[in-house]
Amino acid sequence: MTALEHNKYLAIGFGIFAALFGLTFLLLMFVTLGVFVALGISFANETGDANQAGIGVLGSVFTVVFYVVLGLLLVLPTAVASRKLWKLRRGARGWGIIAAILVFWAFPVGTFLAIYALWFLFSTEGRKLYAVEKPTLP
Repeated sequence: MTALEHNKYLAIGFGIFAALFGLTFLLLMFVTLGVFVALGISFANETGDANQAGIGVLGSVFTVVFYVVLGLLLVLPTAVASRKLWKLRRGARGWGIIAAILVFWAFPVGTFLAIYALWFLFSTEGRKLYAVEKPTLP
């Protein structure tokens, strides 16, 4: 396989992972929000005090902040790496290494993708592909 084919497969793999990470975080955020809203309503009905609904509101705010921060830390670098690798942009190798480290923990597929990415990006042909100022397609 050529370096451009390896690069294309990595871009597709990181793009799929970014989409799956993003959808998973959205789904988990909505489920957790539903739990906190139901918890707040339950406490308010049980005690008869509307101030007890604050537990649901506070939990909902923390849930949104948590999943947005987690999404920005895991989804954004992986998506940027995918886009830069796909377009052969400058800095794609660095973003690919960062994305490989981030997806490494998603065992077993993420681990395989990370090992493949690190193998290619640190190989001679991977370094040569991004050693020129702007790589060109043949």
